[in-house]
Amino acid sequence: MQTVMFSRARRRTRGQTMTEFALVVPVLMLLIMGVLDGALLMFSVGTARFAAAEGSRVASTLGNAATTDTQAVQTIRDNVGTTRLFTVTEVDIYKLNQDGNGNLTPDPTYFNRYALDGTPMTSPVPWPPAQRNVGNGTSDFIGITVNYTYTWKAGFFAPLGPIRTTAVSYVRLEPQSY
Repeated sequence: MQTVMFSRARRRTRGQTMTEFALVVPVLMLLIMGVLDGALLMFSVGTARFAAAEGSRVASTLGNAATTDTQAVQTIRDNVGTTRLFTVTEVDIYKLNQDGNGNLTPDPTYFNRYALDGTPMTSPVPWPPAQRNVGNGTSDFIGITVNYTYTWKAGFFAPLGPIRTTAVSYVRLEPQSY
């Protein structure tokens, strides 16, 4: 008699386990996919920030050399070209003005826009490298912005649409003479 009751109880728990599994798995999969997509987004943000910082470092070092913008965009392309997680739509290289409190603001008249392949989006370039001040103690500040678009990979957040965001880096041009 006990054997029969044990057998019935086991069958009931097996059905209960299957029902719980069917209810929990979709929620668990959504959670895993959300974490995965969030991790890929954070990796993309970090990569774009690193690329902008490396591009501004190269631009700062080269100062007013004729190939400064080309090499800065090439550095950005080399850093983001290794990943296919996001698409760079534009690279902006611009002059920054410093106010009396030390705050930096972009100067809209000296704003160079480039595609990721290095072709200028404005012609002629408003702030050619030869016009940059690289004097000791008086050198210009340069800003680089990488505009990029991240598309959701797992599909759960796809109805929200792609994320368009930027990575920004500011640095002072290195003096070319002391």
